[in-house]
Amino acid sequence: KYIIISFKNRNSLMAFNKILTTRGIVTSIINTPRAIAISCGLSIKTDNKNLNFIINIIHYANISGFIGIFLYERINGYEQIRQVY
Repeated sequence: KYIIISFKNRNSLMAFNKILTTRGIVTSIINTPRAIAISCGLSIKTDNKNLNFIINIIHYANISGFIGIFLYERINGYEQIRQVY
């Protein structure tokens, strides 16, 4: 179970990833899952326990190109991805 943060362009993704890592949040840059077809092709992956903190950062960071935050989880062997913000 983790969250995926998606952007329209790589510059925004990289800028937001830097903001998160400087605040001590462990992230990975991953290929965006096909279920989230609208993006630059890359997304940020991080632990879902960071969700509320990340939402607050999005409000104040004024990063352009933000698409959304998606929760990824595997339930009974099936992948589920749903937008949570």
